[in-house]
Amino acid sequence: MREAVNTREAVTSIARRMGCYHKDARELLLEHFPAVLVESISAGKKVHLAGLGTFYPRRGRKGLLRVGFKPARGLLRAVQEKNGKSES
Repeated sequence: MREAVNTREAVTSIARRMGCYHKDARELLLEHFPAVLVESISAGKKVHLAGLGTFYPRRGRKGLLRVGFKPARGLLRAVQEKNGKSES
């Protein structure tokens, strides 16, 4: 079974990297970013984050609005390189 990074671990990592309080990192990750996505996707807009990828609105079955994600090439390359190095 594959392990997952939980919210606490992600917040801790972001706070450490940014040099900020856990509270601030948590607010950014769990409140502001999702709110921007919801507002934009609901308005039919894409959200492109350089180095990460693009979130975009798409219609699913029965016409329901869904969120699609296309990862950035750089992200895919970095994951492949990291994965290749760990297998050596």
